[in-house]
Amino acid sequence: MFQVLILVCSTAFSPAHCQRDTARQVIVGPVAQNEAMCAFYGQAYISSTAIGQPHRGEYVKVQCSRSSIGKSVGWLSRPWATPQMPVTPAG
Repeated sequence: MFQVLILVCSTAFSPAHCQRDTARQVIVGPVAQNEAMCAFYGQAYISSTAIGQPHRGEYVKVQCSRSSIGKSVGWLSRPWATPQMPVTPAG
């Protein structure tokens, strides 16, 4: 699952540097099943709201953030790990 994030960023930042912590405004959009639908929902959300018309010196960016990774990810690669025995990095 992917969470649609709409970032309103300053043109002082390149698109690569426009992130949640540098955006002027972060709008949480709908949840999507995959990255393609996330991009589609983001574009549809922007076009149906006033946010599609940013102020001077701003632009809008759609970001897709993974909202869940599932129950078994990580446990399959460590069959010896159990919920009672936390996995800690070797140090």
